[in-house]
Amino acid sequence: MKQIPKYMEIYLDVKRKIMDDGYQVGTKLPTGDQLAEEYGTSKLTVKKGIDLLVSEGVLRTRSGFGTEVLRKPIDNSKVFGPNEGLLSTMGEEHVDSEIHTFSIELPSNEVAEMLQISEKDYIYNIIRSRFIDHQPYSIEQTFMPLAIIPGLEPKHLKKSVYAYITDELNLEIKSSHLWIKGDVANEFDAKILNIDPGEFMIEVDKVVSLSSGVPFEYSLSRHIYKDFVFEAIFVEK
Repeated sequence: MKQIPKYMEIYLDVKRKIMDDGYQVGTKLPTGDQLAEEYGTSKLTVKKGIDLLVSEGVLRTRSGFGTEVLRKPIDNSKVFGPNEGLLSTMGEEHVDSEIHTFSIELPSNEVAEMLQISEKDYIYNIIRSRFIDHQPYSIEQTFMPLAIIPGLEPKHLKKSVYAYITDELNLEIKSSHLWIKGDVANEFDAKILNIDPGEFMIEVDKVVSLSSGVPFEYSLSRHIYKDFVFEAIFVEK
């Protein structure tokens, strides 16, 4: 079984130490060289893990000063960027996927508009449920244009679709536009996520684009509200 990426190991360990007051608010972390020696890896890998905590607003890094602990992290927060999928963030051994729908069809007017394609351009319609450490996490419906993401197969859905896009298609994922809203669970949500119909849920709608600016994904992810944390850090530069 594939091990958790080293940078994620560092991210989780430093986060745990902050939670347990191993690194207290207002103090500085060891230097990049010291952390690299401690974890037996490169400074670049350490920086990748530390940058996740910086993006959460838990740490602040300043040139010539070092890395300071600003606050304790939210216990169940998870960090996702526009090019970070669930597997790359949590580690492959922690994530399972169940495919409910994988079809090729013509898009609805709404999907075509979101993907900036014609209603005559075929798309993938994918519905899958995601589990973290065997616990229900989300239900995702994803639409992708065949012309932009060719060769997608069910085997890719069991792992990382983003890895297929970047590693095999050699495309660069650049940006995402998110809409977050509340909804109530339908019968399918309730069955898959083991909740009651009508229970409050969070839905995240997302359009993701390549470095060329072309949208390649329109997705709707539905989450149990108790497991969902949205956090935004605004920093004036």
